[in-house]
Amino acid sequence: MSALKKAALRFPASVVALAGMWVLYALFGRGAYHILGYHILGEENIASFLTSGLTSWHPAGMVYATFALVCFAVPAEILLGTRRFIVAALASHALAVPIGAVLAAAVERAGFNEWGANLAAGAYLSPVAWIFGPLAFATSTMGVLWRRRLRLIMVVLTGTLVLYSGSLVDVIALSAVVLGWAGGSLVHRESIQRVRVSLREARVLIATLFAVVSAGPVLAALNPQASGPFAQVSQLMWEPAVAANEIQARCVDVESTACREALLINQQDGLGPFLLNMAPLALALVIAFGLVRGRRVAWVLAILSAAGSLVIIFAQVGGPTADVLRAVNVVLVILPWLIVLAVLAATRAFFRVASSLRPAIVGTAGALVVCTIVWVAGALANPGFLWPPSLGEALLEAPARFLPPAAAVLLPTHVIPQRFLAWVLYEWVGIAFWAAALFFLHRALTSAPSPAAETERQRAQEILTRGTGDHLAWMGLWGGNRYFFAGGGEGYVAFRVVRNVAVTVGGPVYTEASTRDDVADAFEAYCAEQGWRVAWYSVAEDFSRTGFRRVHVAEESLLYTDNIEFKGKKFQNIRTARNRAGKEGVRAVWTTWAELDVEMREKVFALSEQWVADKALPEMGFTLGGVDELAVEGTKLLLAVGDDGRLHGVTSWLPVYEGGQCVGYTLDFMRRDTAGFRPTVEFLLAEAAAIAAAEGKEWVSLSGAPLARTSEPDSLLEVLLDRTGARIEPLYGFRSLAASKYKFHPTHSGWYLAYDDELALGAIALAVVSCYLPTMRPSDYAGVVREFLARRDRDEPELPGPAPTPRP
Repeated sequence: MSALKKAALRFPASVVALAGMWVLYALFGRGAYHILGYHILGEENIASFLTSGLTSWHPAGMVYATFALVCFAVPAEILLGTRRFIVAALASHALAVPIGAVLAAAVERAGFNEWGANLAAGAYLSPVAWIFGPLAFATSTMGVLWRRRLRLIMVVLTGTLVLYSGSLVDVIALSAVVLGWAGGSLVHRESIQRVRVSLREARVLIATLFAVVSAGPVLAALNPQASGPFAQVSQLMWEPAVAANEIQARCVDVESTACREALLINQQDGLGPFLLNMAPLALALVIAFGLVRGRRVAWVLAILSAAGSLVIIFAQVGGPTADVLRAVNVVLVILPWLIVLAVLAATRAFFRVASSLRPAIVGTAGALVVCTIVWVAGALANPGFLWPPSLGEALLEAPARFLPPAAAVLLPTHVIPQRFLAWVLYEWVGIAFWAAALFFLHRALTSAPSPAAETERQRAQEILTRGTGDHLAWMGLWGGNRYFFAGGGEGYVAFRVVRNVAVTVGGPVYTEASTRDDVADAFEAYCAEQGWRVAWYSVAEDFSRTGFRRVHVAEESLLYTDNIEFKGKKFQNIRTARNRAGKEGVRAVWTTWAELDVEMREKVFALSEQWVADKALPEMGFTLGGVDELAVEGTKLLLAVGDDGRLHGVTSWLPVYEGGQCVGYTLDFMRRDTAGFRPTVEFLLAEAAAIAAAEGKEWVSLSGAPLARTSEPDSLLEVLLDRTGARIEPLYGFRSLAASKYKFHPTHSGWYLAYDDELALGAIALAVVSCYLPTMRPSDYAGVVREFLARRDRDEPELPGPAPTPRP
């Protein structure tokens, strides 16, 4: 009761509307369609227009409306506030219903609704206009992450239902979404611009698109008001079951229309057929989950699923035709799946993560064999079929037992169940198979991408935590790296091979039983055997190899913890940031990804996505971690959280080991809310130093700024790199990032690229770029040029040269 009271206080308009919907349905039932509905060709248009959004006329419609209200209207009221929500709801209904009705009539008269009921003479009784419209309006007030996600979900869902269900309700729902989106953009002055999407978020959006389009046919088939190409199946689902004696009477002639109709009705009736019809949607959700994780097998299954859906839809609507108008209708019905196929094909490079498929294949095949044997044996035992099936008939019927009833209607019927036990066998053997198949597929998509690679990663982590690595060694534990183990497992090198170049992640990791040079010698010999060129990337100043030259590629900033009070005039800004944080209720939270709740994780996602959206290039990887790297065990997070729960900023800190002891932390991930607590970065870095000091660490590394330096270049190559860093400053702001750390007055040291042949520098440079930007596409290069020119004109970079040396 207390939960209901809290809900009524937090979103009262939605609670009152929900109660009113069910009260009116209880009073009028199916009669509400004629009493309250908006009849396009009726005479009571004004009165019915006002009442047409109050309830629905069918129990399924009420269930859908209730679910939609909870998912869409409640968040909108929370975001907008009750008063603004009510205004937005009334405006949505007032605009979307007549506009949607006009559009529906135009579509009908143009002949683009071949399978549906007459939209030009339809009636509307549903709350979808005021349910969808306010949230579409509210998306303009959201951050880029959820604004993009919700708009995609609402537009694709309502648009797909228009094409599959084809009812006036669906047309008005789509109209409400588009009008709400447009209205919100105008009111909040939302600018139209291309927004960069991170790799992780791109996978989420593609998975969302696939899942929502997959849900379209299922929702249309379950909708009793559907009038699209799947309306025949929808109507069968809501017909009362045919009694066994009536089936026997009708099926004296198995080929008769009466027998076929009775069997089709019973094939769609009940819990078993409902669950089996849900199997494709469950499969789509599992595949979508794999797409979010970047799994290659999920991408392949999504392609196959889309192609299979196209085949089934073609079979339902009659396939190709010479009639132009009918051909247009067919194209419109398959359009969602064509879009899915095009998107999947264009983003193939986003899904490279392997999966261990053998257990899933063996398990699914075993489930299929067992379920087929159970079906055939059960059918031959004749627990209540209209006639005892032969072995051939049982085998011919088997494929239809594993298909959803909505698709099984396309296959001929060889066995007719009559009694209860026969129907149980007939329906539930397919459900058992799908349950097993989904279980094995889900396990394959959630297990380690490669058991062997995961074993190697764990082995590398064990060596690192009892040995010695440089300040980037923890980055070697991230996904995408390979490992070379030397000295019987007493040392290793993390690396990637691109363009026949082995690019390392820092220097070697070694234990007391080996030395850094021993591991490096073994790795170079191994690469020579493989025909690879070695590029020691981001190694420390004291790392040297015989025959190798080196070039400065980044500048590291070390902050020692001997002055955690930040005394002195030069630290005035740091002290001010810490003091302001206390006064404004912002606190530092030292934690790990595993300890964060779901809500805080979503806030981290949103903050990161907002940062990526402003970048001209795709999000970098390799030695620049993203959200996925936060979850690596052992990584520490430091969050700036307000008393109201707002996340103002987040940083990640990677442990650095020497002699088996954690001696410091290296800063990696850093994001801040640009509209939040202004000195968030200064506050978090200062608090990290204080935490490190409390743990007995002598320093924290503020990480390296690529192509930035505090000293003069030593060679022509370094001069060229320095000029390059100055020129690309408008794109990523590496030098600005380095300058922001100078207020801490850190100690600087260089990170270097060690190479053995100047003639190979071109190939090495391309390999390093590919490591950082593995998903870079031609369109991205064009975007880089446009963004570079725009930002250069808006904010001219400083003249090429070294970054300013901080004052002591």
